[in-house]
Amino acid sequence: MTMTGEGVAMEENNLKDKILICRDCGRKFTFTADEQKLFGQKGWSDPIRCVDCRQRKKLIKKLLEDGVPISDEGIHETRCANCGRKILSTREVREGEKEYCRECWLKIKGV
Repeated sequence: MTMTGEGVAMEENNLKDKILICRDCGRKFTFTADEQKLFGQKGWSDPIRCVDCRQRKKLIKKLLEDGVPISDEGIHETRCANCGRKILSTREVREGEKEYCRECWLKIKGV
């Protein structure tokens, strides 16, 4: 049932976080009410992958588009040195080096 006008606003206010299962890794993840609102506004269906698996899929797609040969060994999981968020990288972080998520890197660079 599609609602318009006040009905949409009321429906969006009644959204509750959903627990979904990732198609790729099988882990549970939360699809927040705010995310549901955004997805609904854009006309997207509920996600089928968790944030980590979506990020991994985007990284692999970009590498393939750029002609970079990849394998599972070519993608490394680490944590942002600033916020601690899990991130994926195409290079292995050596001891003493710091890796940052995009948001923290942009803040540090003053962009």
